[in-house]
Amino acid sequence: MAEIRKVSLLYAVAEDRLALDTEDVAGGVTRLWLTQRLCRALVTTLVPMLHQVVTLTLPAGAAEAAQSWEQAAAMAEFGKTPGVRPDPDMTSGLVTAVHISPPGEQMSLTFDFGDGESRAVTLSVAALRQTLSVMHRLQAEAGWPLDLWPSWIADPSATAAGGAVN
Repeated sequence: MAEIRKVSLLYAVAEDRLALDTEDVAGGVTRLWLTQRLCRALVTTLVPMLHQVVTLTLPAGAAEAAQSWEQAAAMAEFGKTPGVRPDPDMTSGLVTAVHISPPGEQMSLTFDFGDGESRAVTLSVAALRQTLSVMHRLQAEAGWPLDLWPSWIADPSATAAGGAVN
């Protein structure tokens, strides 16, 4: 299993899927295809985990404001790293499962694809927020339903142009 150091997301119209381009620590590039169904499952799993991380010490009623502030702060740091450059010879595959570590200061996601292959990425909470923001934007561009997304993810002050997540 390769350890990912950088990811980029894009929407492929012809495939009607998200492409998660990854670069591992050795410089190898892999394109992982994420279906709409898988993306919806990720949203319903990851967003509550962010709520757990942020709201542990907050008074009642302050969670939504705190989420919005944390999202804006994460996006202020977004786009400072160039995106992953696709390679014509890169490995690619349809993601069949994602294994997620419990929430904390960092979260690990392991993407299973192909014939027993996997790629793992460890994200800080800020990097996870950046990734979710890009996913939200791409899903909106694709015309996919946005009913699962919390209001704080689409906050205009938290939007940014494309880029990579370290």
